[in-house]
Amino acid sequence: MGRLLSVLAAAAFALSIVVGGCAKEKAPSPPEPAKKESAAVETKTAPKPHVKLFTGTIEVLDAAAGTLTLKGPRGERRFQVHGEVKEQLDGLEIGDKVIVKHTDEMALSIVKPGANKNVQTSEEKESPVKVLGSVPQAEKK
Repeated sequence: MGRLLSVLAAAAFALSIVVGGCAKEKAPSPPEPAKKESAAVETKTAPKPHVKLFTGTIEVLDAAAGTLTLKGPRGERRFQVHGEVKEQLDGLEIGDKVIVKHTDEMALSIVKPGANKNVQTSEEKESPVKVLGSVPQAEKK
């Protein structure tokens, strides 16, 4: 009987080691739901075009084709003109100095220097209200 007890004790000891080892292992975690990525996050917006200014003298002007070539301090540049900007070519002549607001070769606006419509002339700056001299105060009694 002593032998049977030692065999049972050894079996119980072995079983406790196996059970203890299994208890330390973590059960596999349930699979995480797939992350829903919003369409707004995935779609990347195109970078805004960098707007630049170029000042120069008109060398070639073709209003019908919508092209404009300027010669400036940084060399010669050719610009393509579309839509409403084409209307700005009216009244321009070869030799005129202009400022072109552009992105790459696409002209966004064309203006002559000093042709700011928001600037008032000296006549418009004068106020229609005239300032009168000081009003005499009542004499002290």
